[in-house]
Amino acid sequence: MTSILKKAESSSITAIILTYNEKEYIRECLESVKWCDNIWIVDSGSTDGTVDICKEYTKNIIVRPFKNFAELRNWAIINLPIHTEWIFFVDSDERVSPELREEIIRTLAERPAVDGFYIPRKQFFWGKCLMHGGAWPNYVLRLFRKGKAYYLDQEVHEPLILIGKAGFLKNPIIHIARSSLHEAIAKLNLYTSFEAVRMYRKREGLYPILPSDSHLKKTLKKTFDKIPFKPFVKFLWDFIVLQGFRDGYIGFVWAVLQSFYVFSAYFKLWELKKGITEVEQLQSYIENYAEKGEKSF
Repeated sequence: MTSILKKAESSSITAIILTYNEKEYIRECLESVKWCDNIWIVDSGSTDGTVDICKEYTKNIIVRPFKNFAELRNWAIINLPIHTEWIFFVDSDERVSPELREEIIRTLAERPAVDGFYIPRKQFFWGKCLMHGGAWPNYVLRLFRKGKAYYLDQEVHEPLILIGKAGFLKNPIIHIARSSLHEAIAKLNLYTSFEAVRMYRKREGLYPILPSDSHLKKTLKKTFDKIPFKPFVKFLWDFIVLQGFRDGYIGFVWAVLQSFYVFSAYFKLWELKKGITEVEQLQSYIENYAEKGEKSF
């Protein structure tokens, strides 16, 4: 009786998952969202058996070429035949915790007077849960009413713009970071290529100011954009100011990779400005990413 009631209460939710060669991660992700009424998979040409696993959980699978994350997510919002009230975006390397599932079911059953929810994201990095260095709680806006949100045209780390009032959930969505340095660097290389092209074309910094940013956050972003030694400042901010050192050696590795992300993005931007690299070269790498044998997004 309880399971039937929970299914009825959760029947207004469609989960959307973007995939590309996620065989090692996707099953646990799908297991964690199978309570949703509908699951849609938007795959970008997986070749490792990801789609076969997805077919065990849903018939709703669309194959669409990858251009960038914002374009893919917005396409899904606009074009998928979604008939539920709520849309829930979950990444393939994320898991909805049982506590979050119960909180969502309970909260939506109360017919909340909001149009979207921020969810805290718990980061597991090389098997360790990071609790400092900016990794927690790292709120992400993922659950929203259909027709009440869209993704800003930003190629990576695309923010969701909510048309309406937001609420906050307490229980976490779990993010499983890549299991090897090779995977982490491959992902970093792709993302910083996106960042460099965006910064070059739009003439903006690594952390663009968003309408939803607080006054403090806007000030910090403006300041960061003007200061020298950005990678070093990023490391000190994450490891010392945000106390990443409290997560031990993994906290150190996390801070190093975050600072290297900043270095890579800005150095690629410098190469573009100097003409050492052409925009078309980075764009070609991005567009042909699926053909390079990389493991996943």
